[in-house]
Amino acid sequence: MQGTHRAPTLQQASNLQALFKSGKILAGAALSYPSRQVAKTVAATGADWCWLDAEHVAWTPKLLVECIQIIVHESGGKMIPVVRVPNKIAFDYMAWCLDAGAGGIIVPHMETAAEMQQVVAACRFPPDGQRSYPPFSFIPGVTDITPEGETIFSLANKHTAIIPQIESRRGIENLEEILQVGNIAAFMIGATDLRLDLGLPMNPATEPDYMATVHKARAVSAATRIPLLGVAVGPEMVRQQLDAGFRVLLCAIDLQVLAFGMIQALSEAREAAEEHMQRIA
Repeated sequence: MQGTHRAPTLQQASNLQALFKSGKILAGAALSYPSRQVAKTVAATGADWCWLDAEHVAWTPKLLVECIQIIVHESGGKMIPVVRVPNKIAFDYMAWCLDAGAGGIIVPHMETAAEMQQVVAACRFPPDGQRSYPPFSFIPGVTDITPEGETIFSLANKHTAIIPQIESRRGIENLEEILQVGNIAAFMIGATDLRLDLGLPMNPATEPDYMATVHKARAVSAATRIPLLGVAVGPEMVRQQLDAGFRVLLCAIDLQVLAFGMIQALSEAREAAEEHMQRIA
């Protein structure tokens, strides 16, 4: 991550909004294991941002906050934690994660502009929203340092990224209205849930209904200049997503890296052992 996007102190969120708008290709890693040790390992990998998934993983709020801070501090502020909260009305999780220093919030199953307005209000300090001052997050005069003319409130409103995840027919139909709410740094299509909502098989394919939603999302992203966040694991998928206009990519998922990495290592070890036994037979 470029130094110009760093916050004045590590207790404040980095400027993820500006980083998204820069057009830079951002490679992210996922932390799905609710583990401090795994968080420390991920923080050392050099990813631009880290996805912490609290929708499908039963994080305790305490551990989630600790791992957000581990990502920030172990990476020296170079990796930005982004949390997918449990649901679109998990306003308590939004507050805890942002107060801990998360640079962004992914909000699943967003379907209407009214829902989006509630989320924006919860994640923005006044006058842009209703987020409450976090009295236990800063040491006055030490960790709340800001440039002249700025406050921790104005910087947080400029820096924090709000990312709706669209994963239903209704959400796609209301996509333009959702993004017109403002204060949205990027958006995401939840492909599997969208396909299920459309009555399609889980595995990606090219059915007309599904491809129409994909084309609409790309067109709206290009028209609004609000970037699409996508998953791209492996060089071929990365190239496909970049060709499609994506610039914010989730490229490494801890579960997959551990599972498939160990499967490959064990397979190679067994092959080597079998070759050895054949040689000495």
